[in-house]
Amino acid sequence: MRTLLDVDGDWPHPRGEGATGSQRATADFAGRLHLPERTRLRWHREELLDPDLRPSHLITTWWAGARATEWDRVEAEVMLHHLTPAEGDYLGLPSGVPAWLIQRTRYDSTGRPAETADIVLPADRWRVRLR
Repeated sequence: MRTLLDVDGDWPHPRGEGATGSQRATADFAGRLHLPERTRLRWHREELLDPDLRPSHLITTWWAGARATEWDRVEAEVMLHHLTPAEGDYLGLPSGVPAWLIQRTRYDSTGRPAETADIVLPADRWRVRLR
């Protein structure tokens, strides 16, 4: 059992498969990024691995335009979630398994959202204690 303390901390272990693409902003992502619905967003999904190279958790990040490399602050909201079939495939778990979903948004120095992410952590492997 691991404990996540810093939603924006570096991951010290290897990374697994990743994917990149684009999509139109849903109402959820448009609200999180303060953009009109259907704005074209880029996304990147990372599979993070444990030291023994087993899937640990997933991070999917969305942004519009050029991806920021610096931000001024980070906000996060934690909720209970059930793995989707795609998340279960990445994590080697059946869909519907309880997981923590952390919605993290990074803000630039002007206070505008620079990017938002969903961090999915299987609840049987992780505790979340943000500071």
